[in-house]
Amino acid sequence: MTLQRKLLVGFALMVVPTLFVGVQAIRTNALERATLEALGQRLARSRTYADVEDAMFNQTQVIWRYLSGDPAAKREFPLTEQVVGYWLDRWTAGLPPDEVKHAEGVRQIEADIRAVAARVFKLHDAGQRDAAALIARRELVERLQPTLARVNREIYRQARELSVQGAVTQMQAIVEAKRRVLWGTGLLALVAGLLASWLIARDLARPLNQLRQAMAVVGAGDLDHAIVPSSADEIGELARAFARMTEQLRQSRAQLVQSEKLASIGQMAAAVAHGLRNPLASLRAAAQLARHRVDAPAAREQLDAIVEQVDRLDVRIAHLLQFSRPAPFHPLRESVRALVEGALSGFAELLRERGIELVLSFAEAVPDVRVDPMRLEQALTEIVSNALDAMSPPAGGRLEIGAHVATGDAGGGGSGAGVVIDITDSGCGIPAEILPNLCEPFFTTRSEGTGLGLAIAQRYVEEAGGRLEITSVVGRGTTVRIWLPVASRDPVPAPQGTLA
Repeated sequence: MTLQRKLLVGFALMVVPTLFVGVQAIRTNALERATLEALGQRLARSRTYADVEDAMFNQTQVIWRYLSGDPAAKREFPLTEQVVGYWLDRWTAGLPPDEVKHAEGVRQIEADIRAVAARVFKLHDAGQRDAAALIARRELVERLQPTLARVNREIYRQARELSVQGAVTQMQAIVEAKRRVLWGTGLLALVAGLLASWLIARDLARPLNQLRQAMAVVGAGDLDHAIVPSSADEIGELARAFARMTEQLRQSRAQLVQSEKLASIGQMAAAVAHGLRNPLASLRAAAQLARHRVDAPAAREQLDAIVEQVDRLDVRIAHLLQFSRPAPFHPLRESVRALVEGALSGFAELLRERGIELVLSFAEAVPDVRVDPMRLEQALTEIVSNALDAMSPPAGGRLEIGAHVATGDAGGGGSGAGVVIDITDSGCGIPAEILPNLCEPFFTTRSEGTGLGLAIAQRYVEEAGGRLEITSVVGRGTTVRIWLPVASRDPVPAPQGTLA
């Protein structure tokens, strides 16, 4: 998981309780709004019923006005019926089921008022005014008005209980639920905070502290301190980059030490070579002169052995001088096939004598490389010479040399297109534990070797911007792979200095 995602997870853990509180607040607000709306609707129905009550009271007053001698009151009575019916319809619209019985009672009372009005109007119009007044008093004042008053009290009581007290009960329930949610949210926030703190400490603080300690150790000079990334995020990538930087510093320091060592060895080797070459030249000349003047075969054989040993020492001295004082680098555009054939030109007789099969395989259209031809032929010569020495003369063997185009260098240190030259022998192979030391100066496994052949070869290859690597399997043979960059069309400046 990346650092960004870890921060998002930690932020989410901190935000979740807040979001939960927000959602609960919205839900609580919706419940409170619904409760207030229900309360408003019940209060509105109560006001509507008050209008019903007023309309029915006006209806009875019209009857008393007619009995008092107002003839227009009889004509107003149908209008009062319409008003009462209008308010009754509005009041009963959407009425809860538990209040329907009260609505039926009110409608029955209103119907009784209309029936009483019809009887009163009829008796009054017939001249029986006292009888009409008596019926109006008995039915309206003594029966219907008390009945309507009881119904009104019941309706208002129920409206009060269902509206105000119901709203209070619902609000109390909402407040209690909100209290429980707040306690739960507080506990959730505490747990989320502890979890986020633990995640930050585990995935952020601890890796950073480990990296800081590693930097302190490396800064104190211990470049061999192991830096092991403990995560796969950006902090782990930073630790890996620091480990790569430390490895590069370690290699640079090793190269610096090696360069200083090689410079000292080179100076000593040059002094020794110069001190030996002149006496050896005199010794060889004396041995050759004595050979021409001696006729005894035994003496001639001993003198020939002296000349042979002097020549061998001269070769070793030449290696020492090449290693200690390399010639200037002169790059030229050259064909890979021409370089290989030039290096093999001096081995034809030796290949035939040892019974070694030579196999050349060059891919089509192998591009040219930009190298110093003399130095690269010398590098190839040293490698081929070692390959031939690895194959014992009686058994012979097989020497394969091939070239092909490849992207990237064999050693992994370069980039871009290049040419790979593989030199493979079928010799005895090299143990894995000594492979890393093969290109070290003066390291050799042969008693007659100088230990400088592969060191010189590696130096010449790297001077040309290439890489040299060696792989081997004991009992099966060894492969030396050389990667060289392709020559560009434009002139390429020569590398400055050497590796040693």
